[in-house]
Amino acid sequence: MKTKAKVKKPPDLSKQTIRAAALRLIDEHGLAEFSTRKLGQALGCEAMAIYWYYPSKDALLDAVADLLMTGAGAALAPQPDWIGTLRAVAHAYRKIAHDHPNAFLLLATRRFASEDTFEFLDKLFELARAQGITDRVTARYYRVVSSYCSGFALNELAAPRGPQALRRKFPRVDAVSAWLDPQHLDELFSFGLELQLEALARERAR
Repeated sequence: MKTKAKVKKPPDLSKQTIRAAALRLIDEHGLAEFSTRKLGQALGCEAMAIYWYYPSKDALLDAVADLLMTGAGAALAPQPDWIGTLRAVAHAYRKIAHDHPNAFLLLATRRFASEDTFEFLDKLFELARAQGITDRVTARYYRVVSSYCSGFALNELAAPRGPQALRRKFPRVDAVSAWLDPQHLDELFSFGLELQLEALARERAR
């Protein structure tokens, strides 16, 4: 097996170019098909050369997660309305699933484990602390709201099952399912999110 010491450090690579290429590869072929060998081929280098920049595949995937979270991090920009900031972050997070459906699994199934993502969480939690919300309540709402956003996005990405003919055999299923169709998903997401944000605002009022 080749070691890093036997592989020259490519002069035209960087952490940024590697993680961007990794995201493109995952977007195109899916997370299950991703490997450093295929990434090396896409970059025109040996797979072992990637380890000059990332010590492991997990570290590289954490870097891709950081890249995905860029939009959500930008939504954390201070606003007079702190609930409005949280709303913007939630919608930006859901947008990641729309823009990168194959890569979104990285965020939905892996714990945040990098300095960039911890910095994002620190800013998010500081927003709650500035409103006088206790750490216990912050943890509770973070888990609930983040699980809702991830679950909703994953549900959107799931392939629809059951033909229309089967749905029409069950009148109540058919009637309710009409409101679960894609054209209503924006409204549904906002409905559930606002219930949680309103509850959080009430916690601050207490």
